[in-house]
Amino acid sequence: MRLSTKVRYGVRALCALALLSEYGDPVPLARISERENISKQYLGLIFHQLRKSGLVEAVRGLNGGFRLARSPAEITVAAVIRSLEGPIAPVGCLLPPGRNSAGRCPKTGDCLSRPAWEWLQRQIETALERLTIQSLIEDKGPCKRRG
Repeated sequence: MRLSTKVRYGVRALCALALLSEYGDPVPLARISERENISKQYLGLIFHQLRKSGLVEAVRGLNGGFRLARSPAEITVAAVIRSLEGPIAPVGCLLPPGRNSAGRCPKTGDCLSRPAWEWLQRQIETALERLTIQSLIEDKGPCKRRG
């Protein structure tokens, strides 16, 4: 399983937003773009999806921008991935109907390897649900940087 650039940038941008947003004040997209060296246009597309998923809120006006819709401790990396890419699945046959571009596997009912992929999917989802924006910005939890 490989995470897309969109997901990696989305997580970075939410961490930056959490750090830059004092007392929940909105942060202009240009400020996040500059801080993270990510195209403002690309961030606009990412934030559009994050807003639709309820992870960020847009504030219009002179002092407008974006702010987190929930506390950083409540926003998981799993939620970011689902917002930007859809369901988390290490193999296509675990995707919900309609999301699997290859169609349903004819072996789904009697596939000997499927239990392994289901187990892997549960492990990945559990780990990503434990990983929050707060844990990333505080340098705590399973991804603590070694120094």
